[in-house]
Amino acid sequence: MRIHLNFYSKTVLLVVALGAFQFCTSDLEGSNYIRAERQGDFKARIVVDSTKLYRSSRNSGQLNVDVKYKAVLLDTDIDSLEWIFPNGNPESEKEALSTTVNYSSYGVFNSKLVLTKVDTVNLNYIYSYKDTIEIARPVEIIYKESNWGSFSATDESIWAVLPNDETVLIRENQVFDESTPFVASAAFTGFEGNKLKFSVEYKLTHKNYLASNVSPNTKLEVLIDELKAFGVSRVTDDQYFTQEFYVNTLSDFDFIIKKYPSLSTSAWQMTLSVSGTDAIDVELYDLVNQDKVIGYLSLDELTTTSGTTEVYEALLKTTSNGNEFSFGSSGNQLMILDGNPVQIESGSKYKIVFTLEDGLPKSYQLYREDSTTIPVSLEVNEYYLDASFKNLYIEVVP
Repeated sequence: MRIHLNFYSKTVLLVVALGAFQFCTSDLEGSNYIRAERQGDFKARIVVDSTKLYRSSRNSGQLNVDVKYKAVLLDTDIDSLEWIFPNGNPESEKEALSTTVNYSSYGVFNSKLVLTKVDTVNLNYIYSYKDTIEIARPVEIIYKESNWGSFSATDESIWAVLPNDETVLIRENQVFDESTPFVASAAFTGFEGNKLKFSVEYKLTHKNYLASNVSPNTKLEVLIDELKAFGVSRVTDDQYFTQEFYVNTLSDFDFIIKKYPSLSTSAWQMTLSVSGTDAIDVELYDLVNQDKVIGYLSLDELTTTSGTTEVYEALLKTTSNGNEFSFGSSGNQLMILDGNPVQIESGSKYKIVFTLEDGLPKSYQLYREDSTTIPVSLEVNEYYLDASFKNLYIEVVP
């Protein structure tokens, strides 16, 4: 292989249209040059140290990514070469078999290698040929979220980043108002109005999965600024899914996660009373879109004034149009208007679940914490959902 990089850089290169030939008289003692440029058929390829690179700077303009390029020349008589690196630094490089290029933004980056072969076939005549080799697979620099703990959350107590720093668990450990879901977001800048492809993995996990109690209400939403990217209503318990979506012409934007509550505070009320004591109000929760009302009773330390275990009486009540209505038991755990109070013994913790029909109580179930037939802790609300996210990627689409 002959590579006269320095010699021919000092020679007058010949530039004419493809396949055209021009004759002229040189200033050098009447030598005739055929100055020709045509598409050659050179054997060469571009080798790069990596075609996909992942970075986690949320400001595209703050990137500092070095990529190493190498020219592999299979022809033995290449005389000159030039690199072209659009949007790279440097944007071009001459007479170097290998070089390093720096990129400061996310995106897809092509590169070219312009090769020149110069032949002297007859005395006083020179032929110049050029060929352009393009990289087979462009370099891609992709955003990857690798520190979910740096998101701005409305409630840090339920935004739990796992020890790998690449997975966040949104814990639902309290009752929220349904109209104000938990929100967390991250700001991204410097994507220069490009079309972007997003990819993220998510899953929803019940603390105790009960298929019959899975509601169809919205549980999760991901938004790009004010644009809803996707939402989740139905749940496959504890299984990751990958969601991909595209958004056009983005420069600066917020990636927003909204987690809706499984429970909300109910308008129904329940009071407990026993002879000789005042009534105790119990807070109740609605299981959204499931026609169920849930209450938790801590009666393990409640006794009567005589120190004996007593039976508490519970009534489910609500107020409508200025009238108070109460619902109680009619036997066999069925509920009717103005029925008898539900009988609950003190000395233990309970969960009571009322099933509604047409918005009115129809029946109830009472679960006792120390009962061997209920394999759940009543202190943990098994209707709560945890949401997990990992592997957020943002790619610039050509």
